[in-house]
Amino acid sequence: MINSRIFAHQWTTSESREIFSESARVARWLDVIIRLAQAQAECGIIPAGAANEIAKLSEVDLPIDEIALRTRQTSHSTLGMIQVLRELLSEQSAEYVYFGTTVQDITDNSQILELREVGMLLWRDLWLIENDLLEMSAKHRTTYMAGRTHGQPGSPITFGFKAATWDDEIGRHLQRLREGCGRFIVGQFGGAVGTAGFFADRAADLKTAFCRKLNLAEPGISWLSARDRQAEFGHLLAMCSLSLARIANEVYNLQRREIGELAERAQATTVGSITMPHKRNPESSEQIVALARLASAQAAVLTETMLHEHERDGRSWKAEWAVFPEICHYTLAASGMARELISGLEINAEAMTRNLGGNASSEYLLSLMTTRLGKHNAQALLQDAYRRSKQEQRPIESVLEGELTEQELDGLSKIEIGAAENMIDRVVETARQRRTTETENWL
Repeated sequence: MINSRIFAHQWTTSESREIFSESARVARWLDVIIRLAQAQAECGIIPAGAANEIAKLSEVDLPIDEIALRTRQTSHSTLGMIQVLRELLSEQSAEYVYFGTTVQDITDNSQILELREVGMLLWRDLWLIENDLLEMSAKHRTTYMAGRTHGQPGSPITFGFKAATWDDEIGRHLQRLREGCGRFIVGQFGGAVGTAGFFADRAADLKTAFCRKLNLAEPGISWLSARDRQAEFGHLLAMCSLSLARIANEVYNLQRREIGELAERAQATTVGSITMPHKRNPESSEQIVALARLASAQAAVLTETMLHEHERDGRSWKAEWAVFPEICHYTLAASGMARELISGLEINAEAMTRNLGGNASSEYLLSLMTTRLGKHNAQALLQDAYRRSKQEQRPIESVLEGELTEQELDGLSKIEIGAAENMIDRVVETARQRRTTETENWL
């Protein structure tokens, strides 16, 4: 689906396809190789002239088909590319490309650079989504609607309250992304088994210079077999996807014709059903849910890569090559769709009021009667009354005639939302305060 010319727009974005395209991957690997050579020249390990010549490879249009052929011939992850690069260099400089390092010194750093780009895009989307949800929460602070539990109408809430719970959750993901920067965006340098033994007493300085050239934080120790950073980031992507799916799932359900409280914005060209022209399907909402399920599944696989054997285990870290791009595609597709969904969400306040029904005051009535009868006695009385009201098709007032005080009778028509407005205000105020110290940019 990701590479489908017909369906890719539902499973990925143009931005994520650019990050993980074959040409971008090769260019990223080459950039890491160039930074390595520059760091080695800075530390006096290879000649400066060789590093300069290697750096000029960035101007060359690398033959990907030839790299692919050499990769298959050598059965080695990066040797095919190194062979091609060596042939583009002078005999003297060719000896210093990919000097003294190993596959993971290239691919792990490349993956962290990908992670950084993905994180920046996700931050941007969540930042914009949070802004729309803040406005929605404040605007609909007193737009009454039915709260629902177990799929059934319960006590009243406001739509602003519902939106504020969404906003509060998205805000926590923004905080997690911010707090995770120092753990996620970290360079890798270890050589054969993590000690960079090839470089002897110059290894520590080279590690520092290499990470600086890549603009990545320097790790205290190499992490060839410690994959918790990728696993944590993957789970954060899954959590973000699932939070967006919670919003989308609510829209999916409340767009049902018999409920009609929310709806996706539809274009004039949108077709709900070929055979049922009246339908208006929540296409984006259901797609976001599907994407979240896939992201969640891939996060589980990514966690499995934490189980490594000894100092290098291709069974684990090579699995990341397949899983990591996919979870990024799914998450960015979900966040992009969610931006559109939320910014264009149609809110039907009249339907929300209509769907409150005649039983919205039962919790408040219970609290009034508890003072007089005790909680459990009052609950039992009301439970039976509402049962009889439905069974006998009589108004609840008729069933409870003679049982209620004047104050309790007034309570039958009162919409009580407790601390909902206070909670909305706190969420909105806290988020807006936090956003004064942040920007739309992750880094």
